[in-house]
Order: sequence, then structure tokens, then C-alpha cells
Amino acid sequence: FKNVLQELGADISGSINCEPDGEFPDGVPNPESPDMIEKTIRACEAANADLGVLLDTDADRCGLVAPRTKSEDGTFSNYEAINRNRLIALIGVIFGRQAPGCTIVTCSSTSEGLAKFLENDLGLKHVRYIKGYANVIARAKAINESGESTAEVAIETSGHCAMKENDFLDDGTYCAVKTISLLAREKSKDPNASLLDLIKNLKEMGEVIEVRMSPVDGTLDTTSRLYDDAALEIESACSTFDDWTLDTENLEGVRVLVGTEGSYFMFRKSLHDPVLSLQIEAKDKASAKATIIDRLVSLFEAEPQLHDDLDYSPIRNYSA
Repeated sequence: FKNVLQELGADISGSINCEPDGEFPDGVPNPESPDMIEKTIRACEAANADLGVLLDTDADRCGLVAPRTKSEDGTFSNYEAINRNRLIALIGVIFGRQAPGCTIVTCSSTSEGLAKFLENDLGLKHVRYIKGYANVIARAKAINESGESTAEVAIETSGHCAMKENDFLDDGTYCAVKTISLLAREKSKDPNASLLDLIKNLKEMGEVIEVRMSPVDGTLDTTSRLYDDAALEIESACSTFDDWTLDTENLEGVRVLVGTEGSYFMFRKSLHDPVLSLQIEAKDKASAKATIIDRLVSLFEAEPQLHDDLDYSPIRNYSA
């Protein structure tokens, strides 16, 4: 990939960790890893790079690092990660221009802010589906086969991305090339252009966390039972709390919208591990604790089987 970019005229001299080494001396590549993001930012600063590209071991996942500002002397600064919802939003910008009104299929854990950006700002159709890159790709293909609309992209917050024009191959390098092409076009119009400016209307929450809980006995059977019990309690609580609204279009776990400003939480079970996952997006830590965490702790404490059989200390010990 590095060589391809070089052949196309890119300066890749500041690239890091590009020599294959099965021992992974600098850690297993993961575009979501804070450590990998920070190292890429430092490398971009040292090279004054227009863009940093992060790939995982088999290059089917992608993340980016881009500068927000450029000084009069041409120095870039304030590099930020473009991954998860941001990366999907940026891909949405590309296809909003390339295929207006098309469908973007994402995994279930995308944000409310992303849905509004794709649909309201870009005029695209957003379909959330079950996590797993094979699942979102299959859903995109099914949409196209049905003729109901044209799904151009199947993408997950993890960085897995497949595009119709690339035969829905799960390919992080192709995703990176699409964004590099977008940056080149933007810079031809404005040398100071930043990819971050293209997604400035994407509403992002201040507190974004995933909490994992496990059954005390560590079994999948108990995990499944506890999920069912908790899901019923959460669904019932949506009738108690005025600012909790059950997302009836959600296809995985239980998703609850909290208030009207984009906060939500999603509670689901792992298919393969004895884990219950709680994903939260809220305005800030205090809001997450008051409107989501504390309420869930109370629900779990009041239900004997949840209280006794589920280790929910990760949320009980959450501190704002």
C-alpha cells in the first residue's frame, strides 16, 4: 500500500511500522487503539503530513489522522483522529457527492449524531444493522438485490469498510484511497482545506464509553439468561423514565434514546463470549451517570437474579 501511494506521487517518507513482523514489537495494529493513534499523530507532526493512515494487520480496517489547522508557514497542527462515527461521516460525504441519495449500511453501534448527519446534512439513507462486517455487507447486498434502494457502502465503527464499486470487498486500503482522493480534490480548491471541516456538522457527544459486564459463573447460558432479564427491565423502565425512549427499529440488543440531544445507550450480549456490553454516548460524564448509569444500577439492584448473578461493578463503580 505504501509503495502504491509512493508511485502515485505521495511523500511517504515519514511512515512508521511498515515492515512486516509477526512479533508485533510495537503492539498489534488496531486503528482504534489510542496508543497507535497517538504514535501516528506524532509521526504526522514530525513529517508535517497532510494525512495519516492507520491499518490493522490484514488491512481490512482503516482509520485516519488529519490536521485541523495550517499556519501561514505551511505547518500543520492540531491533528485529530478520524475513525468510528467520524470515518463513516467522511465516507458519507464522498458518496453524498458521488451517488446522491444512496444508502449507507452501518453496524448497530453508530451514534444518533451520525444518523442525523448522513440523513439530514447529506441527504443519504442510513440503515443500521447487526454488528459484524459480514452482516453489514450481506445487508447492503440484500438491499441492492431487492431494488428498494442502492447501498453503496457497508461500514462498521471498527473501521471495516466495503463498497459496492469494489465488489463489497472488506478493504481498509480502498477506504483510505477514497479519502486521499477526496483530500486531493479539496486541496486543489483550497490548499488549507482540512477533512475535519467536511464533517464539522457531525454532532459528537462528550462521553463515549463501552462497559463490559460478565456473569459471576462465567458461562454463556447465564449470560443469555441475564441479558433477557435485563432487557425486560430496561424496556419496562422506558415507561417509567420520561426521557427514555425505546428504539423500536434497533435490531441488536436494546437501544434506548435518552432525551432529545443525541444521548443513548445500547445493551447487548456477545455472541461468542460471556459478556454483556453497555455502550453509552452522553453529553458528559455527569449526564451519563445521572440519566443512564445510576438508573441501570438501581434496576439491577432491585432484580435479585441480576444483583446476585451479574458482576455489574463496572457500572456501579463508574465515577463522574
